[in-house]
Amino acid sequence: MYIPQQLASQVLSTWVRPQRGPRAALPWPRCTAGSLSDLFALSEQALHLPRYPHYGSGEALVGDYQYFFLRGERYRSCQAARFLLFGGDFITLADQGAVHLAADISAYWSGFFREHFAGQIGAILRYAGPTDYRHRVVEHPHLRVVSPHPFDSAHIPAERFYLDDPTLAVRLNDKGRLHELTERVPRHERLSPESFAQGRWRERWSLPFVVKLTEPCGGGDGVALCRYERDLLEASHRFAGRPLKIEQYLQDIRNNFNVQLQIAPDGEISYIGGSVQRVVDGAYAGNCIDPQWVPPAAVAAVCDQAARAAAALRWHGVCGLDLIEDGAGEVWLIDPNFRLNGSTPFFLLGDYLTDRHRRPQLSTGYFCYPGTPAELFDRFHREIHRGTLVPVGAHYDAREDGCTRLYAAVVSDDDPQRHAGLLRAFAAKQLLSGIGL
Repeated sequence: MYIPQQLASQVLSTWVRPQRGPRAALPWPRCTAGSLSDLFALSEQALHLPRYPHYGSGEALVGDYQYFFLRGERYRSCQAARFLLFGGDFITLADQGAVHLAADISAYWSGFFREHFAGQIGAILRYAGPTDYRHRVVEHPHLRVVSPHPFDSAHIPAERFYLDDPTLAVRLNDKGRLHELTERVPRHERLSPESFAQGRWRERWSLPFVVKLTEPCGGGDGVALCRYERDLLEASHRFAGRPLKIEQYLQDIRNNFNVQLQIAPDGEISYIGGSVQRVVDGAYAGNCIDPQWVPPAAVAAVCDQAARAAAALRWHGVCGLDLIEDGAGEVWLIDPNFRLNGSTPFFLLGDYLTDRHRRPQLSTGYFCYPGTPAELFDRFHREIHRGTLVPVGAHYDAREDGCTRLYAAVVSDDDPQRHAGLLRAFAAKQLLSGIGL
């Protein structure tokens, strides 16, 4: 959980960075999608499964598509809840803890979301338990599955994945293959589990550096920043037996960008949006979004190269790219996210924001509140109606700790001091930043 005063000052300093310098020209048209189904532009209805695979206690982490993910089921449910408001033509699968904002809270609040997001909300299909989503997929045999990662074929057959070649999702999200997308990647070295364990690579690398799993991973679980030997020892235990890469640690950083592009099935590229990412103690903490911002030319050039490389492989969907601008102004691609990104829903808010703000500025992330969703929404009634607090996802399970996890944006009108004040005011009313897991 972040300390509110620290968070407010950190957001304030990060949030203003994208506004510096002249506006750049976009090399792509702007994406006009209003829903998640629009972003994927499939010709048929599909099931949307916005979660990562679950392996039961008797199932080994082996199969067609290994995935490294340490977080528990509650975290996965919180992640999935971010995408329930904008499904469009998708049928979205969600577990019992994910709150359907247009149905689950109260008659008043359900009406509020139906009024403002009626054209974007899709059908929600519930499942219970960590593996019951598999049964829901079986019940709809004619629908493809859109998910952040293909599942083991024993759970969901490969032919159900929305891509004709599911291995593309694995290949493009492999941090060890970034250099196949662009030459603008930090200095790195790929290592087999055996080579990493033997340690001879240390002759070529001095601390600090970053250790990353090369295979796909989620939630930052496959990344370890090693400043000291104890960090390396911890990473060695955490990633034992898995292929890795050692990557240069870029210490003098001006900006940490996330740029999201839509790659259509015909290979056409359009611009969804971009942001500066908030990082607290080395961990992702949300995004600072100026909807009018466009990436500088050097950033756009790297993104265009990576997106066109993916399109040439016949991949399509949402392409999220994390890039670093170092102290010399050099731009480096550091992480591929060929899937929906956490901040993607906020780029679909469109008229909802501009009807309430002259020039909306957003800081996004998770929040925790010690109460039910109805209590949270009623307490922040004024802020939600004013559009200074914009919830897009919530998680609540009465069997757990009685807390509501909210995925939301704090929004102000181009005023950093006002923005920081909103964060402090929300914290004073017990809406604290962080997922609290």
